[in-house]
Amino acid sequence: MTSTPYSTWNPEWSATEHEIFRDFGFAAFAAQMLESSLVTILLAGEHAGRIEFKKKDGIKSEDFLSEKTLGQLFRELKRGGLDSETQAMFEDALEARNYLMHDFFVKNSGIFTSEEGRGKMLEELQQLRFRIGRTQIAFSQIREQLVEKIYGLSKQDLQRLYQEYNEERQTDASGG
Repeated sequence: MTSTPYSTWNPEWSATEHEIFRDFGFAAFAAQMLESSLVTILLAGEHAGRIEFKKKDGIKSEDFLSEKTLGQLFRELKRGGLDSETQAMFEDALEARNYLMHDFFVKNSGIFTSEEGRGKMLEELQQLRFRIGRTQIAFSQIREQLVEKIYGLSKQDLQRLYQEYNEERQTDASGG
């Protein structure tokens, strides 16, 4: 394993063990980016009057959505209307994400100990990453188009607002 200046742990992993954890992390990253895109799409839908959230008075929509699971966010999106192709693609990504996060290592624990078994796990991870990633890319593109059309915000404006939002959340979390 390659060390970086930030490394605090240097496990003795085989190449395939390293690849499994790397690919798992990449698939988890794609799932989080899908969730982030979905929140932004939902906020744009609310702003455009296409979706109304059933939330308590005084709760910001951003806070309401940040507490939802990916499946709950998807249900919110479906209330705003989806074509069958997009719905099927998202349902596939949600199934892959849930399997990845809740079952992947448990179901593969028996084969993780061998090189051949880890090779099968890598093939499965590549499929899961594809199923999540293709949806994440599609929703990321939709997000950018909606935000620009509805809010009149460029990609750069959106990045700046996202950074400000994260800084505000960090300040709130630290009690400052």
